[in-house]
Amino acid sequence: MTEEKEWYFTAPWNPVSIRRGDALGLRAGADYFADLLAPGLSNATSDARWISLLSWCLQWSHVTWEKAGGGDLSRRDTQMARYAWLRPLELLWVARTLKFNPNATGQLRGRKSIDRWDDEKNEPLNFAMSPDQFRRYRQVGMYGAYRVIFRTVGGLTTGDGWTPDATALKLAKLVNDKLHPEVQLNEKRFKSCTKWKYWSGGNEARYWVENGWKKSLTKRRGFLPTPDNQVSKLLPKEERRLLKPVLFGDDSIRRITAETLANAKGAKSHADLCDALANSSLLAKKLAPHALESLPAFSRFADAAMHAMRGLWNEMNQDGEQQSPTITKLAQSTELQSRLEGARAKGEAWLLAPGRNYFNHGSVITHLAKALRNTKSPAAQIRALAQHHHEYGGGRRWFREQAGKMEPLVADKGLAASDYRFRLRSLCCLAAQCGVAKMNVALDAIEHNEIEDAASHEPDGQEDIDQ
Repeated sequence: MTEEKEWYFTAPWNPVSIRRGDALGLRAGADYFADLLAPGLSNATSDARWISLLSWCLQWSHVTWEKAGGGDLSRRDTQMARYAWLRPLELLWVARTLKFNPNATGQLRGRKSIDRWDDEKNEPLNFAMSPDQFRRYRQVGMYGAYRVIFRTVGGLTTGDGWTPDATALKLAKLVNDKLHPEVQLNEKRFKSCTKWKYWSGGNEARYWVENGWKKSLTKRRGFLPTPDNQVSKLLPKEERRLLKPVLFGDDSIRRITAETLANAKGAKSHADLCDALANSSLLAKKLAPHALESLPAFSRFADAAMHAMRGLWNEMNQDGEQQSPTITKLAQSTELQSRLEGARAKGEAWLLAPGRNYFNHGSVITHLAKALRNTKSPAAQIRALAQHHHEYGGGRRWFREQAGKMEPLVADKGLAASDYRFRLRSLCCLAAQCGVAKMNVALDAIEHNEIEDAASHEPDGQEDIDQ
């Protein structure tokens, strides 16, 4: 009798660059500069208030998770069980914000589902999300946006991203004290004879809505997330006192970067800010003499190439006669010709950039620069850009060349395909809220976009949940 063997394939999660989209394959280079300038942050960490609110969520979800059995947080299955107790609290804070201000703006991930959810009809399960959306909220929800901070910034967690440390516990207490007394949580509430095993494994959301934080949507008082138009305003003094030392400690890289950006008074664009960073003697001493030398050329070429990508996409979707216009027809657009030529020129500047030899992530951007340099016509530039996108792009491809035509591969949803950025907006927002410096000039420069790009319709190149 022969023994039958069975094979199982355990698929890993896609790398971040693939999950989130990377149209030109330059994510590794952008992340290199971002890690130098704003370690521990991400492009999504733009509201320090959420650090306070999530500290509160971590504290009280940790209590219930331990009551339900706890476990070794180095294991992925245990982390999933741990997050099941945290996720409902994230969503209840979104629901709470919208309950008291239906027109609220700011980081409120999952708001479309919350708008559909009716807590009064006993519908806590999944908060009106599909099972797949509910599962993905771990990656694209509020904790997903801030998990890097909680994992890497000392004082927030013990280093595992889950167990609250001293500063997080103080922030959680501050948030709790600001709530209406009937909404505040305390240890006594969790010492009852609750059958915790019953609530774990799928009923965590029902527990928080029906038992654990039942009054959260009925009593208005306390902190809420920061609206979009107030991200540069100071947080309350007691909140700043806790957040500033951990996020912007004296002589920390984040502090020096923020102060360098704040001192760039004449900056009018993102590129100007990159110049200021590359010319900072303090950053050069803190990092390495040549670490940021190639940043301006990298940023300008990446922006110009993405500008050309958007221009090509726009021309494809303006063709009313056919979905797949010919390259010959696209190449006749003077606007697209201008964008392609701008990318070619910035690519040549990259090939001559100082400090390029010290940059270990330059092979892909150099390949694109050389491909555009060797073109003789707009049609050849279109082919070079499309070929590079096909070979090196991460995530969903926008289009492909086929038989002399450009064929779109994603729907035209009018969603923005982001430029390559280095967490500078996140850093500026947090620095402004924590009182490090006045960041208005830097924020205006970061958010400066050419009118044609701001009005363009672009493909959805990222995996996301409805927001």
